[in-house]
Amino acid sequence: MPKKNNFLAYFLVLFTLSLLIFGSSKLGFLNPLDSFFKNVLSPLQLLTYQVSTKITDFGSNSQIQTLKLQNLELTNKLIDQTKLVEDNKALRDQFQTENPRSQSLLPADVVGAPGFIPGISVSEEVILSKGANDGVKLGDAVVYENNLLGKITSVAPSLSSMALVANGSFSLTSQTFSTGAQGVVKGQGGGAMILDNVLLSDSLKRGDLVLTKGDITIENTGFPPGLVIGRIISISKNPSDLFQRAALQSLINVSKLNKMFIVTNYR
Repeated sequence: MPKKNNFLAYFLVLFTLSLLIFGSSKLGFLNPLDSFFKNVLSPLQLLTYQVSTKITDFGSNSQIQTLKLQNLELTNKLIDQTKLVEDNKALRDQFQTENPRSQSLLPADVVGAPGFIPGISVSEEVILSKGANDGVKLGDAVVYENNLLGKITSVAPSLSSMALVANGSFSLTSQTFSTGAQGVVKGQGGGAMILDNVLLSDSLKRGDLVLTKGDITIENTGFPPGLVIGRIISISKNPSDLFQRAALQSLINVSKLNKMFIVTNYR
């Protein structure tokens, strides 16, 4: 029974204090005390906010920015390393090729391919990183290993433009590797080539290689003999025609090349 009386007494005291605090708050008697606590706690709240903001900024800005810069630097190094490996392989393979001789070759990077859209169009013209200042001349042959890619058609001081063998304006004399049949290779555009003007009496074989016959000029430009132009993939021979012809396919996917070699001083 005493415990029940004590509980009732505590309840009445707390209930009375609650009514007094509520009434004082409504009447404004506690405003000075409320302002006091706000003045004391506000600087502490501001300081806590500023410190937390600084910590967040440091973590989200400074560290992330540093990581981004490091990632960019590593990416650039990886790109440079990959290009160096590819260039070294291209140079090693090219200078191990006996024809044309390495003393006649000028390495050049592919820096442009006007009109080329992957999956839609094929390259017919390529811009190279060497020009007149490097000894490049109109009509110089451009090769990769022992394959003829095209010829220089325009020269600037530090750049040059090359028309590929499949370019519609391209033609050169040639002969087949195994049978010696002579003809004229003509570019058809869109990556296509034909071997035309072959006598009906000459033999053509599917799969045979077609090579340059050689037409170096007195100015030391043109095509050295024995370079691979392409492979015969089909033959068209009609007894009523004056000549037979064959469709050719290049052995090189030019769009995959980053480096080519200009024959600037054939010997």
